[in-house]
Amino acid sequence: MCTVSYELETADMVPSTNRVTLRLPNEVLNVLKKEAQRKDLPLNALVTKFLYKIVSFDMNIQAMPTIMIHEFLFSKMFDDLNESKLEKIASEGPRIVKKMFAVLGLRYDLDQVISNYFETTGKYCRWYTFKHEVHHNHYRLVFETQLGPKWAKFVKTYVKSILESFVITIDDESVNDNIIVFEVTRQ
Repeated sequence: MCTVSYELETADMVPSTNRVTLRLPNEVLNVLKKEAQRKDLPLNALVTKFLYKIVSFDMNIQAMPTIMIHEFLFSKMFDDLNESKLEKIASEGPRIVKKMFAVLGLRYDLDQVISNYFETTGKYCRWYTFKHEVHHNHYRLVFETQLGPKWAKFVKTYVKSILESFVITIDDESVNDNIIVFEVTRQ
């Protein structure tokens, strides 16, 4: 057993830190050191990143029962779905997110969905990478997926069903080379 002392960033990721002393088994510390070296990160940064990921995932994604499945198996099942079944599944988006937000005690609005659903799902579930820009009441949401055109179409339909549950105007939407873009104006 080895005692390790780290300065971890606080949960809100402000520049201040707190000193925390942890007792880690030598095997865990060795694995962390190897991973930090492989990723060319300081050990502290790696531990902080792992802890933040676990907390975010547990708080947001695991708020409701979630099934983890290997990507290969998922794509095999997904490939067998026809277009009407995909649309039917995608239309469940608002219901799922509203339920999750009720469990978490979050307000169901566009800004909260962007920061607590679209971003988290992109980072930790790897459905897509997500970027967005906000200028006053105009939003540009960009989702990029590496899982193929059929998945891109599903993500577009899923996200659109969520967006349509708000009082907004979808000014433009497009899918090009697995990149889905929504231009949205909040009322």
